[in-house]
Amino acid sequence: MDRRLAAILAADVAGYSALAGANEEGTLRAVKGHFSALDPVIGLNGGRRFKTMGDGFLAEFPSVVDAVACAEAMQCQMAERNATRGDGPEICFRMGVHVGDVVADAEDLLGDGVNIAARLEGLAEPGGIVVSGRVHEDVVGKLDLAFCDLGRQSLKNIDRPIRAYSVCIAAGTAPVPAPARPGKPSVAVLAFDNLSSDPEQDYFADGITEDIITGLSRVPWLFVIARNSSFSYKGLSVDIRRIGRELGVRYVLEGSVRKAGQRLRVTGQLIDAETGGHIWANHYDGAVEDVFDLQDRITEAVVAAIAPAIRQSEIGRAELKRPENLDAYDYFLRAQAAIYKFSFVLADRHLTSALEAAPNYPMAKALRGWIRTLLWNPDTRPTSERFDFAIRMAREVLEAPDPDIEAQAYAGYILAFLSEDTEYGFALVDRAIEACPNCTSAWGSSCILRGLTGDAPTALAHSERALRLNPADPMGYRVQLGTSLAHIAKQDWAALLETAIRVRAFHNSVSIFRLNEIVAEMGLGNDERAQRLARLHMTREPDFTVSMFRNMRARIRITKPSIYETYYEMLSAAGIPE
Repeated sequence: MDRRLAAILAADVAGYSALAGANEEGTLRAVKGHFSALDPVIGLNGGRRFKTMGDGFLAEFPSVVDAVACAEAMQCQMAERNATRGDGPEICFRMGVHVGDVVADAEDLLGDGVNIAARLEGLAEPGGIVVSGRVHEDVVGKLDLAFCDLGRQSLKNIDRPIRAYSVCIAAGTAPVPAPARPGKPSVAVLAFDNLSSDPEQDYFADGITEDIITGLSRVPWLFVIARNSSFSYKGLSVDIRRIGRELGVRYVLEGSVRKAGQRLRVTGQLIDAETGGHIWANHYDGAVEDVFDLQDRITEAVVAAIAPAIRQSEIGRAELKRPENLDAYDYFLRAQAAIYKFSFVLADRHLTSALEAAPNYPMAKALRGWIRTLLWNPDTRPTSERFDFAIRMAREVLEAPDPDIEAQAYAGYILAFLSEDTEYGFALVDRAIEACPNCTSAWGSSCILRGLTGDAPTALAHSERALRLNPADPMGYRVQLGTSLAHIAKQDWAALLETAIRVRAFHNSVSIFRLNEIVAEMGLGNDERAQRLARLHMTREPDFTVSMFRNMRARIRITKPSIYETYYEMLSAAGIPE
């Protein structure tokens, strides 16, 4: 057995028994949806959910600072989800964090570190967090949080009293105004329910849903909401008419997937979000190897129902390139699920397996390369090996006989970002936007690329387009990054600060957002606040220097150095070592 020191976060639902007694099915569905929504926050902060116990879960983190920051981000997200829950039950988690010795037993963890975290969670108020004195000692001064001393607490089955502190959680962000409905037929596809007996098959149901979204997105005469925004309603009992208003769409597609052995049933129903009336409903049965045909049939039925004037040739089925090997497809779906949980090492492993099964799978190669462009935190600092691999993957995508349009867009982003083929890379991204106006990833890539070159007006325009396609994305880091780059190019420090505050949940793991807030505060004359933030940043990355950041930017070939000179100067003035 492996023994190690770890930070443990324990969480459970306050008053679960009463909630389940009043509405068992609705409560179970809501809790499952909340778990799916919180998993990306755990992954973003470097953790893993290693155990689920009905209404609760345990997560492990290598850093106690990451664990506490993750707990705060999750509670803020839960407040936002409860505000939009519709007529479903209000679910409030209690959370506890402790750092201590644990023993690994396969995927499970045992020991005092786990037991004390679980007992501390019982002291928390609904929606609150309680940490041990040991955790408080490790994180005080390293996170922009306040704590309240609860004194020494006697915990059940723990030999000695434990000093405990509650965390003061900031209020949630203001709701985003509902977008206007576009002039052409518009649709959102909600996450299909997994009706299989195995909850681990969620990735498969999500993958089928995403493929249907992608298929609809290929029709240029439709407006299709991106995956992350439509999936934000997973587990919530929200009235369809409200979803239509919040996403600014006329139609909503919902459905389910049941996988039993090699048999598959996919159901779908299309609803008019203005009236709440059903327009179309059907179910499709087949073998697992028929999955692509089932997806296409649903896509065609939806298009025929909401835009009958669209010709069959415009549905664009031929442009969605899938592997002939279903094992490769399964691994690809697992990789997608891992990416949405910010588990990039696991995603890369699944993509490797997909390519072993289907060596010429363009989207798998595109995503393997794209992962190497993520330069967020100390674990993903740039190296020649990472960049060279990304470029090689991009070129192999483009050498395929007929690569998928989205794969070309990812390849174009990599080339524009890292290689000398900048113009070619830009052209590929622009071509994807022209061919598929609903391709959110291409709009996000263009936003970042234009921001790096200093083309602020285009970056902001493309950011606006990406946000309209993805208005409720709880993890919309890429578009906010592109928006930040535009504000830096314009030296609009007030707007940069506004964006930095909007993405506070990412500050713990995405270094650039912390740095942006420091610079914004300096630019607005708030030197004392900037210096405090700089000290917090240096506790997270003690070896960080301005010259290191300057060198990193220099590795991104399209960056105009002159844009960042003032930025570097203000980082130094705030106290970041030169």
